[in-house]
Amino acid sequence: MGRTQWQLFGTRRFLPLFITQFLGALNDNLFRQALVILITVKLASEMGIQPSILTNLAIGLFILPFFLFSALAGQLADKYEKTNQIVWIKIWEIGLMVVGGFAIYFQNFYMMVAVLSGLGLQSTFFGPIKYGVLPDLMKTDELLGANALIEAGTFVAILLGILVGGLVISQDGDNFIISGIMIAFAVIGTLTGRLVPKTGQAAPNLDIRVNIFTSTGTLLKSAWQNDIARPAIIGISWIWLYGSIYIAQIPEIVYARMGGDKTVITLVIACFSVGIGAGALLCSRILKGEISARLAPRALVGLGAVSLAFIWALPEVPSVPFSAETVVGLKAFIAAPSNWPMLIALIGVAMMAGMVIVPLYTILQEYTPREARSRAIAANNVFNSAFMAGGTIIAAALLATGLTVIQILILYAAANLVLLRPAARLKARIENAN
Repeated sequence: MGRTQWQLFGTRRFLPLFITQFLGALNDNLFRQALVILITVKLASEMGIQPSILTNLAIGLFILPFFLFSALAGQLADKYEKTNQIVWIKIWEIGLMVVGGFAIYFQNFYMMVAVLSGLGLQSTFFGPIKYGVLPDLMKTDELLGANALIEAGTFVAILLGILVGGLVISQDGDNFIISGIMIAFAVIGTLTGRLVPKTGQAAPNLDIRVNIFTSTGTLLKSAWQNDIARPAIIGISWIWLYGSIYIAQIPEIVYARMGGDKTVITLVIACFSVGIGAGALLCSRILKGEISARLAPRALVGLGAVSLAFIWALPEVPSVPFSAETVVGLKAFIAAPSNWPMLIALIGVAMMAGMVIVPLYTILQEYTPREARSRAIAANNVFNSAFMAGGTIIAAALLATGLTVIQILILYAAANLVLLRPAARLKARIENAN
């Protein structure tokens, strides 16, 4: 399966879709990182508002469309031919990037937030198409490997977006380079989107329900009643929650406990992103194309264990807090052997997460009827967003009660055990279905 997996890059069935989704994820994160940096270094002080408030507002508006419009997106993806929708969605992205380029150049916060919300809406409609069309393009024994490549590519794109956005953005207003990069990526993604083979309509007779609240309720109810889709969605959503908790805590851990500056924070986030991609590819190699949940229970146990190892590897909070003058840069941080166990353990956490999520995505695709597959993916997106929002709120509430970041990470590590029973049930149901 390992050789076949990489050979997918030589096929029209996979490569155009991969490039299209890769550049879309790259653009989303490039623009979002540029906005976060501008908020932090300039816009917040000019507006007299705390940077954290503006940043959370912007990210919240990016996620909001997933709650509101995923049901409609799933219906459209199932009813109409997907390749045509990909092209129109990417043309939409070109328009957003043109507006986004002007917004960044003039550093207009409200225009940038509007563009970020538009990107969130665009991602809402693209997700069900991307995952819904993949089983139509792949052979059964290729589907797991294709999903692994898509997930690995997505996290690499996220990482590159963060790095490029941070390096290229200028707070002085001269941002023609980053604007040109974003528009070019959108144009290339549109051209590759046109090359995705057409697969026909999955549910041409489906009646579109435009009431987003009614259709969302119906969507979630249908997914929850499916004995295979339900545990798969719960598992996927749990991993997204888990990852969001770690990403949110990394800056404080690196700065307050390890004395690392912003370059070290970027390194640690990069390790996490690379780890998820590596775990996705490793799980594909272990399962050798088999669509199975047999890896999920062991990976969940491993996730909890490696998370505890990561926590154990962290140093204590120093008696004298680090300051801007005492933090260390990337070179000094890497040169200290005491920091390596933490980095290795963090990569292990991310790899275990990747090994859980890829088989579950594949199961959701394979065991959902073709005519309802995109709606199942849309339901998954709603649950993912709800889990991430809920997990972040719970973590904030626990911090407010006096718990430390480390104690919260221990609680979340232990919570992996709660997922073992649903994972075991899913494994049994898949085996019985076969």
